[in-house]
Amino acid sequence: MLDTYRSVFRTPGTAAFCAAGFLMRMPIAMYPIGLVLIVSSRDGRYGFAGVLSAVYVIANGAGNPALARVSDELGQRRLLIVASLVHAVSVVVLAACFEAGWADWTLLAPTVVAGFTFLSVGSLLRARWSFVLAGRPELGTAYSLESTLDEVIFVLGPLIATFIATQLDPVLVLYVALALVLGGALWLATMRASEPPARHVDAPRNRSAILERGMPLLAVFAAAMGMIFASAEVTIVAFCGQHGHRGLSGAVLACLALGSATAGFLYGARRWHADLLDRFRLQALLFGVLPLLFLAAVNIGVLAVCAFVVGAGIAPTLTTAFGLIERIVPAASLTEGLAWLVTGLSVGYGAGAALVGGIADAHGARTAFVVTIAAGLLMAVLAVVEHRRLRAPAGERVAVG
Repeated sequence: MLDTYRSVFRTPGTAAFCAAGFLMRMPIAMYPIGLVLIVSSRDGRYGFAGVLSAVYVIANGAGNPALARVSDELGQRRLLIVASLVHAVSVVVLAACFEAGWADWTLLAPTVVAGFTFLSVGSLLRARWSFVLAGRPELGTAYSLESTLDEVIFVLGPLIATFIATQLDPVLVLYVALALVLGGALWLATMRASEPPARHVDAPRNRSAILERGMPLLAVFAAAMGMIFASAEVTIVAFCGQHGHRGLSGAVLACLALGSATAGFLYGARRWHADLLDRFRLQALLFGVLPLLFLAAVNIGVLAVCAFVVGAGIAPTLTTAFGLIERIVPAASLTEGLAWLVTGLSVGYGAGAALVGGIADAHGARTAFVVTIAAGLLMAVLAVVEHRRLRAPAGERVAVG
């Protein structure tokens, strides 16, 4: 099993950029939950906490494809340095607003800038994998590895953020996350050999990746998936808080990510021969119905078990979705195409976080899981429609497997 993963690291430089990217994207799982913990520590309510987290994530979703297009055209190195420096200034300003106890509205502008300028690290890394493993069967394993590492981040990130926020100082979460972003960005910027080539200055501009066949619907699918993530995460935090164990919220969120990481690792260790498009539909259908398990959550222990099982549907579904993009979008626009999927996740995450916090406050956290269930069923329906959309006319076959 491990030999499958070792094969993707035989190409020089892959382990280094994978490690740098892991460091840089750890804050993906720290910023949203950190904002919820910081804001809710003021008055114990989750309404504005969910809204501010949503503002950050939606801004991040808006920035991802725009900056990824710049990366495709100018190269990753320039973007990593400039965007990360702007991100650093905005996070410091946001932290200062928190520490000064300023009004809620003052938090919005630095949150927007911080979200917009935090690059889609996963898209940058997947573009590097596609460049160094072009045409090789190990590329699918590399994508599975990235999805698994995403979930490892979502195991560690909430635990780190929750520990810092509850045992030390909530605002310190922002400073720790920022240090990880800057360290990872500067390290990744030094790795020129694995950087995909920028578009030649005289070459005509490619049309936006979102205009490629199947991409708009795939982005909407990702939005529904992002709504599952946000509504589950915010509701889990609220559930733990309303049951008197706010400090356990990070551990329960870690169970969600651990389920995904486990499934992602096992999925990537196998060489699949079934059609990728068919796998995408099946995995989305399975993941779409799993949130129904949250209705069984009567205490934190049961919630943790449900979270692990629901999480098992995440990584395989994401892996096949990213695999579809690698085949739908031209190589010259790959980073942008991958970023559009992340944008869909971000927009859905923002909408889910903004919606579910108020429901949890007004009706209780367990009721708020209805949003997670509805998002899952919507995602499953969209996957079926996307399967039909990408399937070739009768007598032909789409080259996606």
